[in-house]
Amino acid sequence: MSRHYGNRTALALVFCAGLTLTACDGEPVDVAPAAAQPSATSSPSPAENAVTVGAGTFVTPADADRSEADSTAETIALMLHSWDTRLDRTQTSAAIRARPLMSDEWAATQVEPERNGNQGAWLKPSDHGAYSSPTIIPAATDVTRNVSETKAVRVYEVTWEWVSRDGYDLSATGQSTVTIYLERHHGRWDVVGHHRE
Repeated sequence: MSRHYGNRTALALVFCAGLTLTACDGEPVDVAPAAAQPSATSSPSPAENAVTVGAGTFVTPADADRSEADSTAETIALMLHSWDTRLDRTQTSAAIRARPLMSDEWAATQVEPERNGNQGAWLKPSDHGAYSSPTIIPAATDVTRNVSETKAVRVYEVTWEWVSRDGYDLSATGQSTVTIYLERHHGRWDVVGHHRE
């Protein structure tokens, strides 16, 4: 099974340890009244020109249940692969958004480099203002385990597609394996390290 947040959809995720986590999410409902259309003579306001990261589809730290290692690990695995070419300068921008899920020490190491190490793969998506739509599944490995009551390791296979803002059909995809290291302090799981291959 997979977990996918590109369209605010969450599916059941079966963990190697035999635990099953199921999240359900219905179609989003827009309860706000439609905004008035600007007149031909008015110029767009700054709010109208604003771009929402991931067009509002990305998971956030608030989506994690910090009392559960699996929920915390899933959320950060998705966040680390959620990029918006309109707003993100490098892949590290995603890790910086995920800092609230990290220990203070690990969060401090998330520093954006001068250049994007994956710039070539971003060229075509950037032309169309695209953002990534990641999906994760647990990796088939014995590295995933509860080391102790306060330490855990989770490994995920991550794939993503690029979603254009202009309707262009992008065939570009990507994949990686991410290992998440967690520790529990005062009943809350913190990410204390991650490694992406």
